[in-house]
Amino acid sequence: MTRTLRVVGDDRSFTITGVERGEWEGMDDACPACGGREFDHVATAGGHYGVRDGTAVLRSDFWGADRAVRTRCRDCGTVLHKHPAFDLLFGPDADGGAGFDP
Repeated sequence: MTRTLRVVGDDRSFTITGVERGEWEGMDDACPACGGREFDHVATAGGHYGVRDGTAVLRSDFWGADRAVRTRCRDCGTVLHKHPAFDLLFGPDADGGAGFDP
């Protein structure tokens, strides 16, 4: 499934796209397009931080905010998962291989 959103602001607009391949459930699965098993994967991480003995530490007793942003097969280049935020972070052309290879 592909979802396309139009972002408008500051007298310009562009389209961002999210991709979710129903036949691919995660990095334990082979790429449905070519059978490849190596992926370029971009994810975000966050959580609750606190200070202990003067050092910032990640509190493991609170939930984390980890989320996949994009996963692409290294063999054939098929995008298997992409959150629309990927386009906001890296630009709408980054997904086409225009010099971006996480």
